[in-house]
Amino acid sequence: MDKQEQKYFDDTIAILKSNINRTRNRINQVQEEFVMTKKDLADNFYEVTKGQADSATTNANDLGNVFTYLNQLEELSVDLHNRLAQYSSQIKNPYFSRIDFKTDNSSDPKKIYIGLSNLMDDNNIIVYDWRAPISSMYYDYELGQASYSVGKEKYQGEIILKRQFKIENETLLSYFDTSLAIEDDILQEVLSKNSSAKMKQIVSSIQKEQNYIVRTEEFDNLLVQGVAGSGKTSIALHRAAYLLYSHRDTLKSNDILIMSPNNIFSSYISEVLPQLGEDNLVETSFEQISRMELKKPIESREKMLDRIASAPSQKELNDISFKSSFEYLGELIKFLRGDFLNTFTPQTLSFVVGIKKNKDESEEKIEETFPAEMTRKLFFENFKNMTIAQRINKIAWQYAMYFTKKRHYNKEQNRGLRERFKSLLYNFLPIKDIFKIFEIFITRMGLTLLHKDEIGYMDKGALLIIKNYIFGLDHDFSAKYLIIDEMQDFTPVDLFIFKKMWSCPSIVLGDINQCIEKTLSPDYLKEMSSLLGTELLELKKTYRSTKEIAQFAHNMIGIKNIEYVNRSGQEPRLYITEDVANAIKKILDNECKNFAHIAIICKCQSEVDKLSRTLKGKVNFKELRDPEDYNNRVLLTTCATAKGIEFDCVIIPYADKDNYKNSLDKNILYVSSTRALHKLFFITENTPTTFLKDIKDIQNL
Repeated sequence: MDKQEQKYFDDTIAILKSNINRTRNRINQVQEEFVMTKKDLADNFYEVTKGQADSATTNANDLGNVFTYLNQLEELSVDLHNRLAQYSSQIKNPYFSRIDFKTDNSSDPKKIYIGLSNLMDDNNIIVYDWRAPISSMYYDYELGQASYSVGKEKYQGEIILKRQFKIENETLLSYFDTSLAIEDDILQEVLSKNSSAKMKQIVSSIQKEQNYIVRTEEFDNLLVQGVAGSGKTSIALHRAAYLLYSHRDTLKSNDILIMSPNNIFSSYISEVLPQLGEDNLVETSFEQISRMELKKPIESREKMLDRIASAPSQKELNDISFKSSFEYLGELIKFLRGDFLNTFTPQTLSFVVGIKKNKDESEEKIEETFPAEMTRKLFFENFKNMTIAQRINKIAWQYAMYFTKKRHYNKEQNRGLRERFKSLLYNFLPIKDIFKIFEIFITRMGLTLLHKDEIGYMDKGALLIIKNYIFGLDHDFSAKYLIIDEMQDFTPVDLFIFKKMWSCPSIVLGDINQCIEKTLSPDYLKEMSSLLGTELLELKKTYRSTKEIAQFAHNMIGIKNIEYVNRSGQEPRLYITEDVANAIKKILDNECKNFAHIAIICKCQSEVDKLSRTLKGKVNFKELRDPEDYNNRVLLTTCATAKGIEFDCVIIPYADKDNYKNSLDKNILYVSSTRALHKLFFITENTPTTFLKDIKDIQNL
C-alpha cells in the first residue's frame, strides 16, 4: 500500500471523526440551550391582568422573541442531525476514486478525491461530491485530454491518473489505477454481487452514457428509451440527486415528484436517495391520482394484465391496442373539441335587479340581460382556444364583474356571483356526466365498456382528459420536476393528461420492448417525444444480467444492436419434468443455495395460486404482495408485479407451448427473463414453448 495514499485516507478519517465529535457536542449544546430557554420561558412569563397594559405589551414582544429563538434552535438541531448522519455514513467509505487533473494553465496536477459528499477542512476540499462539475471527468474521460465546466467557464487540461479504491468500514483495502472510464474491475465487482432487498446507489460505477443523462442541463425534458438492465430507474434517481445538488437554492426533495408503478416498486427504490444524502422524493401513482379525481375504484395494472394473460379475449386485446394509440388520443380530442363542444347551446340570461314605479303607479321590473348571442360569441369566438372549463370561467368572471362594478359588490359577493354564473352556463350543456360522455365516445369508436363497478385501467386517462376539458381538475398537482418511470405502461392519452397536470421539466423513462399488452415500434417513440416536447435519448447497453441471459432474452423477441457487459455466467437452462414443484425444490437446493433473492415468476395470478398449493410443505417461499414481502429469500409472484425489480435467480414454471403461445405470452416471458441477474431457469411438464428454441442446456429432472 502506497504510504501517501494510506496517509491521505487516515487523515480523511481523522477529519470525519473530528467532525462527528464536534457535531455531537454542538447538538448537545443546542439541546441544553433549548431546555434552558423553555425553562426561562415558564419561570419569567405570566398572564398579564387588565390593569398591567404597559407590561402586557412588553411581555408580548419578549414572548414573541423567545418563540422565534426556540424555532431557530429547532431548525439548527435538525440541520446538525442531518450533518451528523452524513458524516456517519461518509466515514464508512469516504471516497471511491481519485483523478489527477492538470489544467493547461498549471504546472502541477490537482488531486481530486471523489465520494458521495463534499468534505472540507479549513476551507480545503478533501473530498469532492460526485455531483460537483469537476467530478464529471471521472465518468466521462479516460487518461488524456479532458475538460469540465462551471457555469459558462470551461476548464481544459489532462487527466494523468485515474485511481479506484475499495474501502469498507473505515478501512482502505486496496486500489488500482486504470486508463479507462469506469470499466472492468469496479463494474464487474458491482455487477457480480447478489441482489439486495433494496436498490442501491451506483455512483462509483455510473457509465459515460448514463452520466450524460444524470447531469445534462441542455434539455429541460428528456425521454429515455433504455433496454432492460440499462439502469433507467437508477439514472432517474441519481439525476434527481444531481438536480437537488446543482439547484439546491431553488429545488428541494419535496419539489420533485416520481410517478411510481406500485408500492412494491416504491419500497424497492426507497433507499437510493437517502444513501446519496438526500431525502426521498414525493411519490404517487396514476391509480392514486385517478381515484382522487374520479372518485371511483380504479382497476390496477396488475389486475388488468392478469385478466388478459389468463383469459385473453381478442376483442379486448384489439381495444387495448387502439386505446394505446395516438389515433385514439386524436379521436378523443377531436370529439371533445368538435361534436361535444357544439352541444353547448346558450340561452338569454335575465336578472331582476330592481322595481321601477311608473307615473300611473304601476310597477315595472328592472332587468339586466345577457343575450344568448353574446354568450355564444364569447364561448365560440373570443375564447375559442380554451377548454370548456376555461371558457365558462372567463365568461362567468366577465358577467360577475359587470354586476360588481355597477353595484359596488365586495369580493365575497363577486365570488358568489361567479359561481352562480358558472352553474347557469354549465346548464347550457345537455350532458355533464363525464362517465356518460365517455360512454358516448367509446360507443362511437366501436369499443366495449367492460367495467361497471370500477374504472378500467385503460380508461382512466381518457376520463381525466374529459373532466379536465369540461370542468378542470379538483387538485393541484404542482411539482418543479417530474419523473415518470415505466413509460411503456402508459398510453398517449395518459401522457397527454400528464402534460396538462404538470408543466414543469421532466424525465420520462421506459423500454418499449417491455410492454406486455401491446407492441410498440420505434416510430411510437418519435411520436411520444413530439407529444411530450422532449429530447429522445437511447440506452443500448445492458448491465443487469449475464451476457448469456441478456442475449437469450433479446434474441427471443428479435432485439438487435444491443451492447453487453463482458460478464459471463451459466446459460439459461430448461428442465423437463413430471413434477414442477419438485423441480423447483431441486433447483433451489442445488443451483441457488448461494443466492439471497430468488423469484419464481408465473404468468398470472391463477398460476401463482395453483403453484402455491403444490409448493407448500416443500419450499419455504412467500407470495410477493406487499413491500415487506420482498425481504424473503424465495418469492412467488407474477410478471406484472415483478417488473422493474431484479433477482439473483429467476425460475419460470409451466413454460410449455400451450401456456406461452402468442405475442402477449412472449412479452411476458421476455420481461420475466430480464429480471434475472445471474441464473435463469425454465420448467415444463410438456412440450416447451417455441420461444425457448434457442436454449441449448436442456435437462430432464
